[in-house]
Amino acid sequence: MSDINEEKMERVIEQMVEDNIKFIRLQFVDINGTVKNIVIPFNKEDMEDLFNEGMLFDGSSIAGFVGINESDLVLKPDINTYSRLSWRPEESAVCRFICDVWTPEHEPFVGDPRSVLKKSLAKIGKMGLQYNIGPEPEFFIVDIDENGYPMPYDEAGYFDVEPLDKGPDFRRELTLNLEELDFEVEASHHEVAPGQNEIAFKFKDALKTADAVITFKQAIKAIVDNMATFDQLDYRVTFMPKPFFGVNGSGMHCHQSVFKGDKNLFSDPNSETGLSKDALHFMGGLLKHAPAVTAITNPIVNSYKRLV
Repeated sequence: MSDINEEKMERVIEQMVEDNIKFIRLQFVDINGTVKNIVIPFNKEDMEDLFNEGMLFDGSSIAGFVGINESDLVLKPDINTYSRLSWRPEESAVCRFICDVWTPEHEPFVGDPRSVLKKSLAKIGKMGLQYNIGPEPEFFIVDIDENGYPMPYDEAGYFDVEPLDKGPDFRRELTLNLEELDFEVEASHHEVAPGQNEIAFKFKDALKTADAVITFKQAIKAIVDNMATFDQLDYRVTFMPKPFFGVNGSGMHCHQSVFKGDKNLFSDPNSETGLSKDALHFMGGLLKHAPAVTAITNPIVNSYKRLV
């Protein structure tokens, strides 16, 4: 079950000691895209077994996973996803590993979204291809009014500055924390709708990007919650597609490319559009499979309030 480099494992364990880690979050995502985790205390002597064998958990209580008669599943940490959580206390530090979900028979669990993605990437990897995604997640920062209802925390619009835009300090703090989590933040700005923001980070291969988006959403909610507590304000963050009627909703543009070595297969500087035939066929495939893709990328009723 283990293919972990011993030297790398030792380096990560030593880094955990240096970071004063006391607790470990073993994190995964259910079929609905909801982040789940199990927290265990850090014990240096137990880490080799954890990395090599993983940790059993009850999968029957996770939406869309398994029934009660086949409840045992295994969380196996991806050693490459180690990260100290910057918003947790330094004196009792917490780290997280993103995990793959396995069966007790040492097979990738078919209901694990991350394993499904890895299987698809392995398929195109055999063709010498790398699929990259650069996301632009949008989100609202909201305040709670005297009646307990959410409302945008400012009245600014696209690319506005202070005093209309009340978000520079938020975005600065978010960017600094995200950089501590190894994000390469490319740009941040106020979006079109009141209270709406965007922080874009550099494209990477699809697996790293998928991990990053989950971390991004979790980190932003936690960081803003911490800032609101410190400032004694009731700020919240929502990635809900259409939280407010009559104004722009939030989406996540995904810039996509396929590389073969250092060559971007979607680029053709000699064509009229700058796009290659591969790029046109790729877009044709997206259009052909749009209904199925939409079911995944727009999974709730509120998604369609945004689309119309």
